[in-house]
Amino acid sequence: MDFTKGLKTIANKNIPTKTFMAHPFIKWAGGKRSIINKLIQRIPKQYSSYYEPFLGGGALFFALNSNNAFLSDINFYLIVTYTAIRDNLDDVIYNLKIHKKNHKIEYYQKAKIKIGKEQEQSKVAALFIYLNKTCYNGLYRVNKSGLFNVPMGKYSAPSILDEDNLRACSKFLQNAIIRQHNFIHCNPQKNQFYYLDPPYHETFSNYDGSGFKSKEHEKLADFCNNINDRHGFFMLSNSDTPFVRKLYKGYSIETISASRFISCKANERNKQNELIIRNY
Repeated sequence: MDFTKGLKTIANKNIPTKTFMAHPFIKWAGGKRSIINKLIQRIPKQYSSYYEPFLGGGALFFALNSNNAFLSDINFYLIVTYTAIRDNLDDVIYNLKIHKKNHKIEYYQKAKIKIGKEQEQSKVAALFIYLNKTCYNGLYRVNKSGLFNVPMGKYSAPSILDEDNLRACSKFLQNAIIRQHNFIHCNPQKNQFYYLDPPYHETFSNYDGSGFKSKEHEKLADFCNNINDRHGFFMLSNSDTPFVRKLYKGYSIETISASRFISCKANERNKQNELIIRNY
């Protein structure tokens, strides 16, 4: 299905570069808030619509505030949460207030089990945000059965509910199309812009139980070639490894320094080199 019919071309001259009305409402391994300005400086001058198939925290989406956005991810609970914030925000906030009031280790352990059984969209979203804000290091990790298995973090006052930001995020999401699927189900067309932020090569990748190994990175490189062949634009973030450099040989490859916070060891939470790869 072509979601871009009738969409107007977007020019980056109107994109804010200093302050944003909304920012990611969840923590996410590999989140891009620390390099957001570097990404904004490198987006195409013009494009018809914005696609982010590895949505995660959505830092670039919120920074761009695009009216023509197609957001997707393989993580079911993540997509349910984005959809609920767009469509049923007041119910999400109501349930978050309950979680905030009752937060303690016993409540957290029950929430880990309950999220896999809950059926109501707004309740799933509130549980997802609650677990994300209170789990160890903000890490979303599941086992091979798809069950959330991160212990509770040691926070004195976790930020479970940021109502002002949630309302700002909800406004940003009103014109976005949100879907749960793999990146290979996208159908690139001319002038579309894809920002691709996959689980990095040789790093954490257990976002949905299936992992993201070398074979998946090869499929993603083929997908980028498809975007290029159809005269679309892609910008991809990834680890600075020989394997990744070989996959994207012939494209623009830049090395940048970025902070990583996901390690449980404080001495490993430092700046490391990563790549920004583009076809323009």
